[in-house]
Amino acid sequence: AGIPDFRSETGLYANLKAMGYDLPKPESMFDLKYFSGNPDAFNSLVPSLIPGLLRPTRTHFFLKLLNEKRLLRRLYTQNIDGLEVATGLPHEKVLNW
Repeated sequence: AGIPDFRSETGLYANLKAMGYDLPKPESMFDLKYFSGNPDAFNSLVPSLIPGLLRPTRTHFFLKLLNEKRLLRRLYTQNIDGLEVATGLPHEKVLNW
């Protein structure tokens, strides 16, 4: 889908560091208290996470197919992009963990 991960050496957190943002910890960009005084890091990241600009992959559609064949009970995911649901997979099958 073209979404970089968060924690790898080339992930979103590393990209923020390379852009010159010195966060106390990477997760600070999602902390409201930190954001209130330092919105730039979050605002730099958001465009790459906007739903609608990304397209589901074959894997996302495979999960939908499993559901259609009644082989998928539920999908646990840490993904926040919503691409599973974008395929037509019902919201109630997707559990963000």
